[in-house]
Amino acid sequence: MDDIAGLITRHGPLLISAICFTEAIGLPLPAAVALLGAGALTQQGHIPAWSVAAGLGGLLTGDLVLFAIGRYTGWYFLGLLCRLSASPESCIYNSAITFYRKGRTALLFAKFIPGLNTMAAPLAGSLNMKPQQFLAFDMAGVLIYAGTYFSAGFLFSDFLGLMLNRLATAGQFVRALLAVAAVAYVGYRIWVAWRLRVSFVDIPRLLPADAAAILQERGDEVVVLDARSHGYYDRDSVRIHGSTRFEPNRLADPKAELPEDKLILIYCTCLSDATSLRVARALRDRGRKTMVIQGGLQAWKKGGHPVEVVPADDLVQLPSFGR
Repeated sequence: MDDIAGLITRHGPLLISAICFTEAIGLPLPAAVALLGAGALTQQGHIPAWSVAAGLGGLLTGDLVLFAIGRYTGWYFLGLLCRLSASPESCIYNSAITFYRKGRTALLFAKFIPGLNTMAAPLAGSLNMKPQQFLAFDMAGVLIYAGTYFSAGFLFSDFLGLMLNRLATAGQFVRALLAVAAVAYVGYRIWVAWRLRVSFVDIPRLLPADAAAILQERGDEVVVLDARSHGYYDRDSVRIHGSTRFEPNRLADPKAELPEDKLILIYCTCLSDATSLRVARALRDRGRKTMVIQGGLQAWKKGGHPVEVVPADDLVQLPSFGR
Protein backbone atom coordinates (compact mmCIF):
# COMPACT_ATOMS: atom_id res chain seq x y z
CA MET A 1 0.00 0.00 0.00
CA ASP A 2 2.99 2.31 -0.59
CA ASP A 3 1.34 4.20 -3.43
CA ILE A 4 -2.32 3.33 -3.93
CA ALA A 5 -2.70 6.04 -6.56
CA GLY A 6 0.11 4.46 -8.56
CA LEU A 7 -1.40 1.01 -8.18
CA ILE A 8 -4.79 2.17 -9.42
CA THR A 9 -3.15 4.04 -12.31
CA ARG A 10 -1.18 0.96 -13.38
CA HIS A 11 -3.84 -1.69 -12.88
CA GLY A 12 -6.96 0.49 -13.22
CA PRO A 13 -10.29 -1.32 -13.54
CA LEU A 14 -8.94 -4.74 -12.53
CA LEU A 15 -7.64 -3.51 -9.17
CA ILE A 16 -10.75 -1.43 -8.45
CA SER A 17 -12.99 -4.41 -9.23
CA ALA A 18 -10.89 -6.75 -7.04
CA ILE A 19 -10.94 -4.38 -4.05
CA CYS A 20 -14.69 -3.80 -4.31
CA PHE A 21 -15.44 -7.52 -4.69
CA THR A 22 -13.24 -8.40 -1.73
CA GLU A 23 -14.94 -5.88 0.54
CA ALA A 24 -18.38 -6.99 -0.64
CA ILE A 25 -17.73 -10.57 0.53
CA GLY A 26 -16.67 -9.34 3.97
CA LEU A 27 -12.89 -8.99 3.85
CA PRO A 28 -11.39 -5.74 5.20
CA LEU A 29 -10.29 -3.98 2.01
CA PRO A 30 -11.30 -0.30 1.57
CA ALA A 31 -13.67 -0.14 -1.40
CA ALA A 32 -14.59 3.43 -0.46
CA VAL A 33 -10.94 4.50 -0.68
CA ALA A 34 -10.53 2.75 -4.03
CA LEU A 35 -13.62 4.49 -5.41
CA LEU A 36 -12.48 7.86 -4.07
CA GLY A 37 -9.08 7.31 -5.68
CA ALA A 38 -10.70 6.27 -8.95
CA GLY A 39 -12.75 9.44 -9.03
CA ALA A 40 -9.72 11.63 -8.34
CA LEU A 41 -7.55 9.88 -10.93
CA THR A 42 -10.34 10.08 -13.50
CA GLN A 43 -10.57 13.85 -13.00
CA GLN A 44 -6.79 14.09 -13.45
CA GLY A 45 -6.96 12.03 -16.65
CA HIS A 46 -4.89 9.08 -15.39
CA ILE A 47 -7.62 6.45 -15.84
CA PRO A 48 -10.78 6.32 -17.99
CA ALA A 49 -14.11 7.34 -16.52
CA TRP A 50 -15.61 3.92 -17.20
CA SER A 51 -13.29 2.46 -14.52
CA VAL A 52 -16.08 3.09 -12.02
CA ALA A 53 -18.03 0.37 -13.82
CA ALA A 54 -15.40 -2.11 -12.65
CA GLY A 55 -16.12 -1.11 -9.06
CA LEU A 56 -19.85 -1.50 -9.64
CA GLY A 57 -19.27 -4.95 -11.11
CA GLY A 58 -17.06 -6.04 -8.20
CA LEU A 59 -19.58 -4.92 -5.58
CA LEU A 60 -22.54 -6.46 -7.36
CA THR A 61 -20.74 -9.77 -8.00
CA GLY A 62 -19.73 -10.05 -4.34
CA ASP A 63 -23.30 -9.38 -3.23
CA LEU A 64 -24.69 -11.99 -5.62
CA VAL A 65 -22.22 -14.57 -4.29
CA LEU A 66 -23.33 -13.92 -0.68
CA PHE A 67 -27.01 -13.87 -1.72
CA ALA A 68 -26.60 -17.31 -3.33
CA ILE A 69 -24.78 -18.65 -0.27
CA GLY A 70 -27.53 -17.37 2.03
CA ARG A 71 -30.24 -18.82 -0.20
CA TYR A 72 -28.72 -22.28 -0.50
CA THR A 73 -27.25 -22.72 2.99
CA GLY A 74 -30.12 -21.24 4.97
CA TRP A 75 -28.97 -19.98 8.35
CA TYR A 76 -25.69 -21.90 8.44
CA PHE A 77 -23.66 -19.15 6.77
CA LEU A 78 -25.20 -16.46 8.97
CA GLY A 79 -24.29 -18.61 11.95
CA LEU A 80 -20.66 -18.38 10.85
CA LEU A 81 -20.92 -14.59 10.56
CA CYS A 82 -22.48 -14.44 14.05
CA ARG A 83 -19.86 -16.65 15.71
CA LEU A 84 -18.22 -13.61 17.34
CA SER A 85 -21.50 -12.82 19.08
CA ALA A 86 -22.01 -13.92 22.70
CA SER A 87 -25.22 -15.65 21.56
CA PRO A 88 -25.04 -16.71 17.89
CA GLU A 89 -28.68 -17.84 17.71
CA SER A 90 -29.94 -14.50 19.03
CA CYS A 91 -27.65 -12.72 16.57
CA ILE A 92 -29.25 -14.59 13.66
CA TYR A 93 -32.80 -14.08 14.94
CA ASN A 94 -32.41 -10.38 15.71
CA SER A 95 -30.63 -9.70 12.41
CA ALA A 96 -33.38 -11.46 10.46
CA ILE A 97 -36.22 -9.66 12.24
CA THR A 98 -34.55 -6.24 11.90
CA PHE A 99 -33.77 -6.74 8.22
CA TYR A 100 -37.27 -7.99 7.48
CA ARG A 101 -38.91 -5.01 9.24
CA LYS A 102 -36.75 -2.51 7.37
CA GLY A 103 -37.88 -4.11 4.13
CA ARG A 104 -36.18 -4.33 0.80
CA THR A 105 -35.21 -0.65 0.85
CA ALA A 106 -32.56 -1.48 3.47
CA LEU A 107 -30.47 -2.73 0.54
CA LEU A 108 -30.30 0.81 -0.83
CA PHE A 109 -28.13 2.05 2.03
CA ALA A 110 -26.74 -1.16 3.55
CA LYS A 111 -23.24 -0.57 2.15
CA PHE A 112 -22.85 2.61 4.17
CA ILE A 113 -23.46 0.77 7.47
CA PRO A 114 -20.59 -1.34 8.91
CA GLY A 115 -21.73 -4.89 9.62
CA LEU A 116 -24.93 -4.63 7.60
CA ASN A 117 -22.92 -4.18 4.41
CA THR A 118 -21.80 -7.83 4.69
CA MET A 119 -24.93 -9.25 6.35
CA ALA A 120 -27.54 -7.75 4.00
CA ALA A 121 -26.99 -9.99 0.96
CA PRO A 122 -26.95 -13.38 2.78
CA LEU A 123 -29.89 -12.21 4.91
CA ALA A 124 -31.87 -11.45 1.76
CA GLY A 125 -31.02 -14.92 0.47
CA SER A 126 -31.89 -16.68 3.73
CA LEU A 127 -35.19 -14.78 3.91
CA ASN A 128 -36.06 -16.05 0.40
CA MET A 129 -36.16 -12.69 -1.33
CA LYS A 130 -36.86 -13.21 -5.03
CA PRO A 131 -33.60 -13.00 -7.03
CA GLN A 132 -34.98 -10.36 -9.40
CA GLN A 133 -36.07 -8.19 -6.48
CA PHE A 134 -32.71 -8.54 -4.78
CA LEU A 135 -30.90 -7.70 -7.99
CA ALA A 136 -32.98 -4.57 -8.56
CA PHE A 137 -32.62 -3.15 -5.05
CA ASP A 138 -29.02 -4.20 -4.63
CA MET A 139 -28.02 -2.71 -7.97
CA ALA A 140 -29.62 0.56 -6.93
CA GLY A 141 -27.72 0.42 -3.62
CA VAL A 142 -24.44 -0.29 -5.40
CA LEU A 143 -25.03 2.67 -7.74
CA ILE A 144 -25.72 4.97 -4.78
CA TYR A 145 -22.67 3.78 -2.85
CA ALA A 146 -20.18 3.73 -5.71
CA GLY A 147 -21.58 6.91 -7.23
CA THR A 148 -21.25 8.78 -3.94
CA TYR A 149 -17.58 7.95 -3.39
CA PHE A 150 -16.55 8.19 -7.06
CA SER A 151 -18.23 11.61 -7.37
CA ALA A 152 -16.60 12.83 -4.16
CA GLY A 153 -13.21 11.74 -5.47
CA PHE A 154 -13.85 13.44 -8.80
CA LEU A 155 -14.98 16.73 -7.23
CA PHE A 156 -12.28 16.89 -4.55
CA SER A 157 -9.38 15.38 -6.47
CA ASP A 158 -6.80 17.93 -5.33
CA PHE A 159 -7.44 17.27 -1.67
CA LEU A 160 -7.58 13.53 -2.23
CA GLY A 161 -4.31 13.59 -4.13
CA LEU A 162 -2.60 14.88 -0.99
CA MET A 163 -4.44 12.31 1.11
CA LEU A 164 -3.47 9.43 -1.16
CA ASN A 165 0.18 10.47 -1.16
CA ARG A 166 0.14 10.11 2.61
CA LEU A 167 -1.82 6.89 2.67
CA ALA A 168 1.21 4.84 3.70
CA THR A 169 1.07 6.57 7.09
CA ALA A 170 -2.68 5.98 7.17
CA GLY A 171 -2.07 2.33 6.39
CA GLN A 172 0.22 2.04 9.41
CA PHE A 173 -2.52 3.62 11.51
CA VAL A 174 -5.12 1.18 10.19
CA ARG A 175 -2.86 -1.80 10.93
CA ALA A 176 -2.30 -0.47 14.46
CA LEU A 177 -6.05 0.01 14.86
CA LEU A 178 -6.71 -3.58 13.76
CA ALA A 179 -4.11 -4.84 16.23
CA VAL A 180 -5.78 -2.86 19.03
CA ALA A 181 -9.18 -4.26 18.00
CA ALA A 182 -7.81 -7.82 18.08
CA VAL A 183 -6.33 -7.28 21.55
CA ALA A 184 -9.59 -5.70 22.71
CA TYR A 185 -11.59 -8.69 21.47
CA VAL A 186 -9.30 -11.17 23.21
CA GLY A 187 -9.56 -9.06 26.34
CA TYR A 188 -13.35 -9.07 26.04
CA ARG A 189 -13.44 -12.86 25.79
CA ILE A 190 -11.20 -13.17 28.85
CA TRP A 191 -13.32 -10.67 30.77
CA VAL A 192 -16.57 -12.49 29.91
CA ALA A 193 -15.07 -15.82 30.97
CA TRP A 194 -13.80 -14.33 34.24
CA ARG A 195 -17.11 -12.61 34.99
CA LEU A 196 -19.05 -15.80 34.37
CA ARG A 197 -16.66 -17.80 36.53
CA VAL A 198 -16.99 -15.34 39.40
CA SER A 199 -20.73 -14.70 39.09
CA PHE A 200 -21.72 -18.36 38.71
CA VAL A 201 -19.02 -20.08 40.75
CA ASP A 202 -21.69 -21.99 42.68
CA ILE A 203 -23.25 -23.55 39.56
CA PRO A 204 -21.92 -27.11 39.04
CA ARG A 205 -20.63 -27.90 35.55
CA LEU A 206 -20.35 -31.30 33.92
CA LEU A 207 -18.19 -32.49 31.06
CA PRO A 208 -20.33 -34.01 28.28
CA ALA A 209 -19.01 -37.51 29.05
CA ASP A 210 -20.04 -37.18 32.71
CA ALA A 211 -23.45 -35.83 31.73
CA ALA A 212 -23.96 -38.77 29.34
CA ALA A 213 -23.03 -41.19 32.13
CA ILE A 214 -25.55 -39.60 34.50
CA LEU A 215 -28.27 -39.84 31.85
CA GLN A 216 -27.50 -43.51 31.28
CA GLU A 217 -27.44 -44.34 34.98
CA ARG A 218 -30.35 -42.28 36.26
CA GLY A 219 -32.63 -42.14 33.21
CA ASP A 220 -36.05 -40.76 34.16
CA GLU A 221 -34.61 -38.97 37.18
CA VAL A 222 -32.92 -36.44 34.88
CA VAL A 223 -34.34 -33.68 32.65
CA VAL A 224 -32.23 -32.10 29.90
CA LEU A 225 -33.11 -28.57 28.81
CA ASP A 226 -31.95 -26.93 25.58
CA ALA A 227 -31.59 -23.28 26.61
CA ARG A 228 -30.61 -21.91 23.22
CA SER A 229 -32.35 -18.62 22.53
CA HIS A 230 -34.15 -18.97 19.20
CA GLY A 231 -31.93 -21.88 18.29
CA TYR A 232 -34.07 -23.91 15.87
CA TYR A 233 -34.14 -22.57 12.32
CA ASP A 234 -33.39 -25.33 9.83
CA ARG A 235 -35.16 -28.64 9.36
CA ASP A 236 -31.89 -30.45 9.98
CA SER A 237 -31.30 -28.75 13.35
CA VAL A 238 -30.30 -31.21 16.09
CA ARG A 239 -30.33 -31.25 19.86
CA ILE A 240 -29.19 -33.58 22.62
CA HIS A 241 -31.20 -36.79 22.47
CA GLY A 242 -34.16 -36.60 24.83
CA SER A 243 -33.81 -32.89 25.57
CA THR A 244 -36.59 -30.33 25.42
CA ARG A 245 -36.46 -26.69 24.48
CA PHE A 246 -36.61 -24.14 27.27
CA GLU A 247 -36.78 -20.58 26.00
CA PRO A 248 -34.67 -18.41 28.38
CA ASN A 249 -37.24 -15.63 28.18
CA ARG A 250 -39.68 -17.96 29.95
CA LEU A 251 -37.75 -17.46 33.19
CA ALA A 252 -39.93 -14.44 33.94
CA ASP A 253 -43.09 -16.52 33.39
CA PRO A 254 -44.40 -17.84 36.74
CA LYS A 255 -46.21 -20.62 34.83
CA ALA A 256 -42.94 -22.05 33.55
CA GLU A 257 -42.93 -24.92 36.00
CA LEU A 258 -40.35 -27.70 36.06
CA PRO A 259 -40.23 -30.86 38.20
CA GLU A 260 -38.86 -30.28 41.69
CA ASP A 261 -37.67 -33.85 42.26
CA LYS A 262 -35.41 -34.28 39.23
CA LEU A 263 -31.90 -33.21 38.31
CA ILE A 264 -31.97 -30.63 35.51
CA LEU A 265 -29.08 -30.56 33.03
CA ILE A 266 -28.88 -27.41 30.89
CA TYR A 267 -26.94 -26.62 27.73
CA CYS A 268 -26.73 -23.90 25.07
CA THR A 269 -24.35 -22.85 22.26
CA CYS A 270 -23.32 -19.41 23.50
CA LEU A 271 -20.03 -17.91 24.65
CA SER A 272 -18.74 -19.56 27.86
CA ASP A 273 -22.14 -21.21 28.51
CA ALA A 274 -23.54 -17.80 29.46
CA THR A 275 -27.21 -18.58 28.81
CA SER A 276 -27.03 -22.00 30.47
CA LEU A 277 -25.52 -20.49 33.60
CA ARG A 278 -28.13 -17.74 33.73
CA VAL A 279 -30.98 -20.24 33.40
CA ALA A 280 -29.39 -22.60 35.94
CA ARG A 281 -29.04 -19.79 38.48
CA ALA A 282 -32.66 -18.70 38.06
CA LEU A 283 -33.94 -22.26 38.44
CA ARG A 284 -31.73 -22.91 41.48
CA ASP A 285 -33.22 -19.80 43.07
CA ARG A 286 -36.59 -21.52 42.64
CA GLY A 287 -35.32 -24.57 44.48
CA ARG A 288 -34.42 -26.76 41.48
CA LYS A 289 -31.26 -28.84 41.34
CA THR A 290 -29.43 -27.77 38.19
CA MET A 291 -26.12 -28.47 36.46
CA VAL A 292 -24.63 -27.08 33.24
CA ILE A 293 -23.18 -29.24 30.44
CA GLN A 294 -19.84 -27.56 29.83
CA GLY A 295 -19.21 -26.58 26.22
CA GLY A 296 -22.87 -26.99 25.27
CA LEU A 297 -24.12 -28.70 22.16
CA GLN A 298 -20.82 -28.42 20.26
CA ALA A 299 -18.88 -30.22 22.97
CA TRP A 300 -21.62 -32.86 23.25
CA LYS A 301 -21.50 -33.60 19.50
CA LYS A 302 -17.70 -33.52 19.48
CA GLY A 303 -17.73 -36.20 22.16
CA GLY A 304 -19.84 -38.44 19.92
CA HIS A 305 -22.85 -38.49 22.25
CA PRO A 306 -26.36 -39.09 20.85
CA VAL A 307 -28.36 -36.29 19.25
CA GLU A 308 -31.77 -36.15 17.58
CA VAL A 309 -33.37 -34.06 14.85
CA VAL A 310 -35.52 -31.26 16.23
CA PRO A 311 -39.25 -32.03 15.75
CA ALA A 312 -40.99 -29.86 13.16
CA ASP A 313 -43.32 -28.41 15.82
CA ASP A 314 -40.33 -26.96 17.70
CA LEU A 315 -38.79 -25.18 14.69
CA VAL A 316 -38.83 -21.39 14.87
CA GLN A 317 -40.50 -19.81 11.85
CA LEU A 318 -38.42 -16.81 10.85
CA PRO A 319 -39.88 -14.17 8.55
CA SER A 320 -39.59 -14.78 4.82
CA PHE A 321 -40.03 -12.48 1.82
CA GLY A 322 -41.16 -15.56 -0.07
CA ARG A 323 -44.36 -16.00 1.90
